[in-house]
Amino acid sequence: MNIPQFSVKKPVTVSMVILIIVVLGIIALTKLGLDMMPDITYPAVTVLTSYEGSSPEDIEELITEPIEEAVATVKGIKKVNSISMEGLSAVIAEFEWGTNIDKGAQDIRDIIDMMMEFLPEDVSRPQVIKFDISMMPIAVYGITGGENTYKLRKWVDDNLKNQLEQVDGVASVFLFGGEEKEIKVEVEKRKIFAFKLLLTQIADSISSSNINQPGGYLTKDYVEFLARTLSKYKNIDDIKNTMAGFYNGKPIYVKDVATVREAFKEKRSDSRTMAKPGVMIVLNKESGANIVLVSNRIEKKLKKIEKFLPPDFKIYDIFNQANIIKRILKVTFGNAAVGGLLAVVILYVFLRAIAPTLTIALAIPTSLIATLIPIYFLGYTLNFVILIGIALGVGMLVDSSIVVIENIYRYVSLGFEPKEAAVKGASEVIGAITASTLTTVVVFIPLFFAEGITGRIFRQMATTISFALFASLFISITCLLYTSPSPRDLSTSRMPSSA
Repeated sequence: MNIPQFSVKKPVTVSMVILIIVVLGIIALTKLGLDMMPDITYPAVTVLTSYEGSSPEDIEELITEPIEEAVATVKGIKKVNSISMEGLSAVIAEFEWGTNIDKGAQDIRDIIDMMMEFLPEDVSRPQVIKFDISMMPIAVYGITGGENTYKLRKWVDDNLKNQLEQVDGVASVFLFGGEEKEIKVEVEKRKIFAFKLLLTQIADSISSSNINQPGGYLTKDYVEFLARTLSKYKNIDDIKNTMAGFYNGKPIYVKDVATVREAFKEKRSDSRTMAKPGVMIVLNKESGANIVLVSNRIEKKLKKIEKFLPPDFKIYDIFNQANIIKRILKVTFGNAAVGGLLAVVILYVFLRAIAPTLTIALAIPTSLIATLIPIYFLGYTLNFVILIGIALGVGMLVDSSIVVIENIYRYVSLGFEPKEAAVKGASEVIGAITASTLTTVVVFIPLFFAEGITGRIFRQMATTISFALFASLFISITCLLYTSPSPRDLSTSRMPSSA
């Protein structure tokens, strides 16, 4: 028994199979993540090293060149570029496409750990960062309120930031702008010369004194106690009374050679919202999280927070990926729906029979829903590229169904019973429609072998269209067969009455 015979003789079984596919497709749709672009990890790793107060020339000689030489020895590196600027070194290592970027990044971390002793002592630890489109912020908000940006930033840091970090799907929250306080130690040159001290001595004394250190264990009466020294600074006076050195056998304190005061950090950048000074808050999502759902949760949380905002505080939506995705979904689904509707209208104009037209019309959404199942198991997100594939595939989903329906009509017009006509008509063209589907899919095969970022992006589109066509082929040779036209449909149809 071939597929057409099985479909005609077991309509309930086929109906259950189709319903199972539809249910699985709907479940896959609810679990698919929504994103603007496919999740692509570009095969490049950036090594960022900070060395404050150094000139670009010193950065190049002391940091960039040693790191470049070390990174170039890692397996799979295609080329290495670098940027040296005031206080910062950036070394960009580009790998060959197909390289395991996680392993490559770990190899770079390992080799940098081994060469740390060759870098300046006070340089920051190099950060190894992978480039990933998913690292793009999902939302940016601007907060304004009053002229005192220090109080504004402190309120945002203590209240808004903590609450947004608790939202399900939010990975991190960063603040930009606003004044930040710091403790300044302004050393008087005349005094340190008089006491024969060095700036490094004072800096080392302050840093080594501002730390809590473990002191081991004490045992008394079979009870063990943890001992530690509490030296963390609690106020400015603690810094002033820190011993900086000795002169003629007498201790010299920081207050003897420097002025210690509370001040604001030097501003190297500024944040303004609606032409007012303010604070900018940037939110990043967790890997694989649904952007639209996370954005909706953030908006709900902000609506609750706005009720408790100080009178002059306002929150502005500057950027939100979810809004872009919603517009893309609306336009793409709208175009797909219009295209499917036009295809159904054209079919009815030629068939002049409601039953087969509706059957083919149902084949379009059923095929699309079935396509979502393999997309989910491949780990794709419902993004702009896949939606393009769905929109392009809508017009091709009815091709196989039209061929099957037309051939069934031909056998009915020759006097065969509907069920027999369904079996004979489908069996006769099953090879042709399979070959036709395969020839269409073959067109997209080169995209599977394309290299670079173009191949990574359009591979998902080719996969979507291919699965949609195969789903359409399956639908056309199963569920269409037991909805074959009746003689009444044939009398109203404009199809030819003989072969």
